[in-house]
Amino acid sequence: MNSSGPGQPGSISSRLEAATSELQELENLVQSGELDSRVLNEFRNAVDHIRGTAWAVQQWVGLKESGDPYAVLPKLSAERVRRATQLTNDLVLDLQSGDVAIETEGLAGLFTAIDDLHRRLATLLNREA
Repeated sequence: MNSSGPGQPGSISSRLEAATSELQELENLVQSGELDSRVLNEFRNAVDHIRGTAWAVQQWVGLKESGDPYAVLPKLSAERVRRATQLTNDLVLDLQSGDVAIETEGLAGLFTAIDDLHRRLATLLNREA
């Protein structure tokens, strides 16, 4: 983690302040401009993911000071499952529309990861793989 203090270039606080400012500017542009609905949807998903992560970190910090910070880990896992489900559904739509095709970089790695996930979930849920 970066050891520079608040307000120093590169500190987490200053980077969060800069990101907040940039997001506010983006909000104004989004409200006033024409843009691709799929790009907007991807942006909304990314912001939602960041919001969930920020919430989990805030919970972790609060629990670290007053209790068991590991109590937040199941919530973080549930958020990952929700996000993976959302991404998977988006990929299904991309495959159906032809936006993802055999030329799309990373498909073999995605297949391997999903195949492994499928086998592990089948075991967990007592279903045949």
